[in-house]
Amino acid sequence: MKKRIIALILLVAVLATTTSCFQKQPAEKTNVVVAGLRGPTSMGMIRLFEDQSLNSDSYSVEYIAESAPDALTAKILNNEIQIAAVPTNLASILYNRTEGEIQFLALNTLGVIHVVGTLDIQELSDLKGETLHISGKGATPDYAVNYLLQSLGLSDDVELVFYADHATLAQAVIAGDAKAAVLPQPFVTQVIMQSDQIRLLVDLNHEWEKATQGSSVLSMGCLIVNKEFAKNNKDFILEFLQQYESSVNWVNENSSDAGILIAKHGILQNSDLAAVAIPASAIVYRSAQDSKDEIENFLQILMDYNPSSIGGKLPDENFYFE
Repeated sequence: MKKRIIALILLVAVLATTTSCFQKQPAEKTNVVVAGLRGPTSMGMIRLFEDQSLNSDSYSVEYIAESAPDALTAKILNNEIQIAAVPTNLASILYNRTEGEIQFLALNTLGVIHVVGTLDIQELSDLKGETLHISGKGATPDYAVNYLLQSLGLSDDVELVFYADHATLAQAVIAGDAKAAVLPQPFVTQVIMQSDQIRLLVDLNHEWEKATQGSSVLSMGCLIVNKEFAKNNKDFILEFLQQYESSVNWVNENSSDAGILIAKHGILQNSDLAAVAIPASAIVYRSAQDSKDEIENFLQILMDYNPSSIGGKLPDENFYFE
């Protein structure tokens, strides 16, 4: 009798072990890195940083913000970043460099660059014989300003001095070392708040409109995605875009509360600065298909000025996510 009981116990144990082996194991989470720059591109998605609502049983999502596009480029090329907010011309460069492995998700930032400083000028043509300081060589502001100077016949008459990032240049303006500088929001607001001697000298949106005869708008920033990731995770991408658009709308409608979150997550250090800058930061959401015409127009202008500014050629239809 004892032998039968022991045998029965052993059989139950074996069956239990066997059953557990065949039970479905939890699927491994897909890691997703969403990256932006410290400025309007990340300010617009601050609710995603805060809410972390895209994290689930299937996805582990990390949000990061860098100070300059160069810090993102290598990680994007190495597939360390799946979704990123970058300058629009860089999106085209990456598309061409990867032979189509990057896609354009949405336009997220319009014209936010201006000339600020202490020089006594009223328009860009007044810079003849002067020095203009710019952050981010090879980024959209660099090419946009060079295009504008060329259109005015000033390419050889304005000395350009480049800084590594916006924050460094902003400090140079505040210190009086850069008397005329091209900066985006929120750094324009930052330097003006720091000194009553510093003012907005030239609105580059106005200069761009004049140079292009109203045929184009400054399309400064966008969202891009790794094409293979988007193909294999389309539901996630669609949910991300929906939440991103909601975040943009919330930021534009709640600048004070958004400013607090922007400071909390290190996008900017000062919540009051962020709150003041938001209305002037041209934070938008326009899907790839809705913004396609204006992006093609903008890239064509850069292409005509300097093909290398967009990676040598205009992206084809596959550039635009749908």
